[in-house]
Amino acid sequence: REYLTFHAEKSINDEKIQKAYDNLIKDFKPSDELHARHILVETEEAAKEIIAELEKGADFVELAKAKSTGPSGPNGGDLGFFGQGAMVPSFEEAAFALDVGQFTKEPVQTQFGFHVIKLEEKRTTQAPTLDEVRENLEGELANQAVSTLLEGIRKGANIKVFDENGKEIKQNQ
Repeated sequence: REYLTFHAEKSINDEKIQKAYDNLIKDFKPSDELHARHILVETEEAAKEIIAELEKGADFVELAKAKSTGPSGPNGGDLGFFGQGAMVPSFEEAAFALDVGQFTKEPVQTQFGFHVIKLEEKRTTQAPTLDEVRENLEGELANQAVSTLLEGIRKGANIKVFDENGKEIKQNQ
């Protein structure tokens, strides 16, 4: 184990880390992510009542806590950030059509029920910095170095396999 650790550490340098980082981010494509909240209810009528309350100035977070049947209800309906493909299509389409601070004016139906959605923030994803992924890249490079070393050792080795009685098992059996 010590030898493998030494070999792995010896094989990692800043140039290899930079090359691995460049390979990681070369195909990165920024995408939009939304931070949204929602209130999930069973009926369209209930959703329309919530929209009416919001239009009169009700607090979205408090309504979500009081009326949402979804698991995010106790957290004010907070869904955190999500990108395209993370939500069911009708929900996603409605959420991505909103402006920041806006809520849906019509209930959004999914297989889960009827949603009222509020958009909190929009952001565009950024490629991770080298410092953010350095530790992972070093781990990957170390694993590759150990795998390559072991592969070379195996190729040059004469390996024999024995059964529990000490009788050699031929490799082509």
